[in-house]
Amino acid sequence: MIDRPSTPITVLTWDPVCRRSTTLASQLGQPLHTIHYLWYRKPWIAPIKYVAQTIKTFVVLRRERAQIVLVSNPPPFSVLAVYIYCRLFGARYVMDSHTGAFFEAKWTWLMWLHRFLARRAVLTLVTNEHLKSIVEAWGARALVLEDALPELRPAGSPDIALDAAAFNIVAIFSFYEDEPIEEMLAVRDLPPDVRIYVTGDSSGVKGDRVARLSPQVTLTGFLSEADYASLLHECDAVIVLCTRPHTMLCGAYEAAAAGKPLITSDWPEMGRYFSKGTLFVDNSTASIEEACKLVRERRGALTREMGDLRIELQEDWKQKFAACIAIARADDLPLDPSSCAA
Repeated sequence: MIDRPSTPITVLTWDPVCRRSTTLASQLGQPLHTIHYLWYRKPWIAPIKYVAQTIKTFVVLRRERAQIVLVSNPPPFSVLAVYIYCRLFGARYVMDSHTGAFFEAKWTWLMWLHRFLARRAVLTLVTNEHLKSIVEAWGARALVLEDALPELRPAGSPDIALDAAAFNIVAIFSFYEDEPIEEMLAVRDLPPDVRIYVTGDSSGVKGDRVARLSPQVTLTGFLSEADYASLLHECDAVIVLCTRPHTMLCGAYEAAAAGKPLITSDWPEMGRYFSKGTLFVDNSTASIEEACKLVRERRGALTREMGDLRIELQEDWKQKFAACIAIARADDLPLDPSSCAA
């Protein structure tokens, strides 16, 4: 007989850079098992590394004698490996399904697998109500758990020093397909004291495009976590944009954690959650430029609002996380995940 309230939850991910899984493991007081081999985001190597990662997943779960597993998705194959383990050894799992698992083309063709795994999970975590409605329509149990506000530990001597006399804005980008990169890099109509620092691996931006950048825009390149945290703590405002609907943006949580006014894409889910200290744009260059002017003018009020919102979001997250853990450990739910399916 398993003692449910004290049963540890094993947290596992195949994503080598999953801040969300890191936070969940930390809140549970458990180590995060990151299982990843070879290169990242190289589809041609996936069949090889997924076999190796499946084997390693079994090794880790057997070594831990895992009875409750919290596993991130995508890729759904990580959840499939956990599902097979649970079937064999009478355990249960919670699937943490990120937005990309629902909308990115490389995963949507596997929606049938996503649905199968959700219906056999004790619970599927999602980041907004729209995704929750999708999972519930499959006949599965879902709970909205947005990202927790992260701890940002700045570097003692950061590599990038901001202009103390300027109004400094950090634009958080990954230079991924779901970001309005060209619109961001085209900004020029800015107050003379505004400086924008665009983070992320910009190595793919060609030399002629860099030459056309406004002198007020700087590409920082990829930063260490400590330098990145320093930039967020020292700046005056943050920009985080996305062209994909129904997406909750990690950088927005980081802006809230740092207490900085936020400029972000005008998607309903973002508007409901980031209800204070935030300006919304339509992802066009003109809209971004106008928001940069407004955030500079309203800096004091927006900063105070974001400070209030940070407290509200932290309390909200704690309550939702406690509900998630209560469901995962509930005595009235069967151990065999297959019996959770409709």
